[in-house]
Amino acid sequence: MIGSVFRFCSVVFPNIDKKTHAVVSYFRTIPNVKRRRGRALSSFALRLIALICMCVDHAGLALFPSVGAFRCIGRPAFPLYCFLLVQGFRHTRDLRAYARRLLLLACVSEIPFDLLIFGQFSSAMEQNVVFALLLGLMALYAAKALAARPLPCALAVLALMLLAMAAQVSYGWLGVALCLAYAYAGDSKKCQALFTVLLTLLYAFTLLLSGVARTWVAVSLCAALSVIPIALYNGRPGPRGKALTFFFYTAYPLHLCALALIRVMRIIPPYFWG
Repeated sequence: MIGSVFRFCSVVFPNIDKKTHAVVSYFRTIPNVKRRRGRALSSFALRLIALICMCVDHAGLALFPSVGAFRCIGRPAFPLYCFLLVQGFRHTRDLRAYARRLLLLACVSEIPFDLLIFGQFSSAMEQNVVFALLLGLMALYAAKALAARPLPCALAVLALMLLAMAAQVSYGWLGVALCLAYAYAGDSKKCQALFTVLLTLLYAFTLLLSGVARTWVAVSLCAALSVIPIALYNGRPGPRGKALTFFFYTAYPLHLCALALIRVMRIIPPYFWG
C-alpha cells in the first residue's frame, strides 16, 4: 500500500527530488520481501539442524539403542547434508580443496565410526557417511564435466553408485542419487521436495527387498522430513568464518569419539544397551 502511494507520487510529481526517488525505489522492493518472508533458514541454519539431528541419532545409537525415536530424529540429517553439499559445489572456488577436506574428514572419522557402530577399531562392514558425500561430490563433478556426453556421464554416475554399494558406504547409492537430484532441481522447491520423497521411498523399498527389518525400513522413511527445512532455505549463507567452518568439520569426528568412548568403556548403565 505504501509502495503504491509513493509510486503514484512519482508519476504525478515528475520533478520529485533524488532522495524521494530513493525512498520510492526502496518501497518497490517490499512485495519481493513479502514473498520471501516464509523462507527463513540460511545455510548455517541448515548445517546446525543437520548436526543436531545427527548427534541425536548417534546418541540414541550409543545410549538408547532400543528407542527408535532417536533414530527417527536423525534420518533427515543425510538429505540435508547432501543438499548442503550441492550448495557448496555451486559456490566453491576450489573444488579440489573441497574434495581434499572431505577425504581427510572421512579418513579421520573412520576409526571412531567403527568404534561406535561395531565396537572395534576397523571394520569393512560399513564406511562412514562422509565417504558417501565424497562420492556425491565426484558425481556432481562428473555430471558437469561430461554434460555434453550423456553416455559417458551415465556410466560414470553408475560406476560411482556401484562403488558406494561395493565399499559398503553408509546409505549406499542414495548419496550419489540425492546429490544429483538436488543439482538437477536447482532452486525449485517443488522438485527438491519431490526428489527427496521419491528417493526416500525408493531407498526404503530397496531396504525391504534386502531383508532389513520392517521397523528400520519405517524409520528410514523419516528422512523425507528433510523437505521442511529445505523448503525454508533462503539461499543465503548466514554467519560464516574460519572458526565456524572448523567447528562444523570437526564436530563429526569429535562427537563420534565421545560416544564411542562411552560405548566401549561401558560408562553408562547396562540397561541402556537393550
